Amino acid sequence: MEVRLAGPNDRAWVEEVLVRRWGSTDIASCRGTHAAAALPAFLAEVDGERVGLLTHHEADGQLEVVTLDALVGSIGVGTALLYRARELASEHGCSRVWLVTSNDNLRALRFYQRRGFHLVAVHVGGVDTARATKPAIPTVGLDDIPVHDEIELACELGSSTIADPDRTGVAAAGDEVVLVPVAEEDKAVLANLLQLYAYDFSTIRGFELTEHGTYVYRFLDAYFTEPDRQAWFIRRGGRLAGFAMARRMPDGFNEVAEFFVVRAHRRAGVGRRAAVTMFALRPGRWEVAYDAANREAAAFWPPAVAAAAVGPVERRKKGPPDRAYHQEVLRFSTR
Repeated sequence: MEVRLAGPNDRAWVEEVLVRRWGSTDIASCRGTHAAAALPAFLAEVDGERVGLLTHHEADGQLEVVTLDALVGSIGVGTALLYRARELASEHGCSRVWLVTSNDNLRALRFYQRRGFHLVAVHVGGVDTARATKPAIPTVGLDDIPVHDEIELACELGSSTIADPDRTGVAAAGDEVVLVPVAEEDKAVLANLLQLYAYDFSTIRGFELTEHGTYVYRFLDAYFTEPDRQAWFIRRGGRLAGFAMARRMPDGFNEVAEFFVVRAHRRAGVGRRAAVTMFALRPGRWEVAYDAANREAAAFWPPAVAAAAVGPVERRKKGPPDRAYHQEVLRFSTR
């Protein structure tokens, strides 16, 4: 997937999407009306096909997301566009990225909050005010919920999903490494990445293909149903670069369940920055276990853990019958 700036040749398509999805190119809120077709915009493309649109407006050191439309679901279009807008805001020195949505849009509330946005205000009667300017705004919305209010969400730049430069050595916003929680609608993207991960691991664990030519990862659904599990996409400079998965064990330790950086982004400090950020997002006790036969993991994990650990790092060896494979285990604490 590529995210790029909209150009003059895209304007007719932008107008068509806005009219189809919003009923007009004029986007009204309690704060006023934007002529969205004239705003700067990002497009998402897959194999040359335009699959998403984000329009934005910058003022007073803040970037407002005016519209966001993913025309194809479950492939990370909205996430990629939103991250690019946040990256632009960082490049321009903005203090935050913000937006408003209507009180009926529960899916949007879930989507934005899982990507580092927080509810900062409820504008009671905000939609009613906007409706006076744009009467076409419906009075009843999703799930038959009456539409009256606007909910404002914001992401303060430097929030917890963004790696801390002092701890991770991020050189510039264009090379910024962030962890983005995997939403359920992006499960298929994670499943695709797990295939690459299993292929890499097959030389160590001897994984075999199914008759469909795929690998099986039997815990995928658990990351969307069990509260003690969490999965994140790793993004570098706005590009999808891998994933991290963790779970809380019965003894209270956080375990790095799976961790993967695609080959194009290896040997650039991406994995270390992502690991340190993951440890910071869940302060407390951690366990990292890697196969003794995995030379890349043996070279990667000890220095990554040392960069985040507070106090001593306990090292153990485990193997059959306790574990299926001979493993090196690191236990440590973070804060």
